[in-house]
This record gives sequence, C-alpha cells and structure tokens, in this order.
Amino acid sequence: MKKILTLICCTVILAATSCKKETIIGPGATTVFTSTTGWSFDSTIGNNGAYTSDIPMPEIDNYYDNHGAVLVYLDDSGTYEQLPDVFDGITYRFVYTKGHVYIDAQNADGSKLTVAPPKLNVKIVLVQ
Repeated sequence: MKKILTLICCTVILAATSCKKETIIGPGATTVFTSTTGWSFDSTIGNNGAYTSDIPMPEIDNYYDNHGAVLVYLDDSGTYEQLPDVFDGITYRFVYTKGHVYIDAQNADGSKLTVAPPKLNVKIVLVQ
C-alpha cells in the first residue's frame, strides 16, 4: 500500500511541477511629443469651470478603448510628470476619446482660474 501511495504522490508532484509558464510580450508603446494647442474656457467642468486644451491624436483609435492605455505627462521645468498632477497651484487632468486628448486645468483650491495656463510640453504614451 505504501508503494502505491508513494507512486501516486510522485506522479502528482511531477505533474504539478511540469507546468509551462509563458510571458506574453505585447507590441509595445508609441510615444508622441507635442504641446498644448491653446486653451479655451469650458464652464461645464467642475463648479467654476476650467480651461481645456484639445490635442488632436489620430493615433488613438477604437483599439485603445478596448485593449490599450493612454498615459499623459506634462513637462514641469525639464521633467515630465504624469497626469493628474498639480503645478504651481493649478491642477491638470486629462481625458481621451478617439482622435483627441483633452487636458483640463483649474485652480487646485476650487476657485475660478482667471488666466489661461501657458503653453506646455506634453508627452503622450500609447500602450498597446
């Protein structure tokens, strides 16, 4: 009985350790360097409105809605920081749709932003 039990245990251990592990590496990422294209005030964002910059991105298609990711970074004094973030008391966030990335800017304390933000360098990473 011990021989049969030992044989069964060895078979189970051998079967469990022989599983193949796979690492699937996707096609990668595409990085686009651009800048904000001007700001327009949108009173429908938040309580006091926000300034919005529309960045055309024809690279964003329906694939990214289902399978990919879009990451946006702003250049803050020579270093890129990922959004959402706060620079000089202004909070920045982004949303994207097919063909566009929208960056919104409003005061971090919730008050109305009286002046449009300056032109900013933007890095957009499309991860497949």
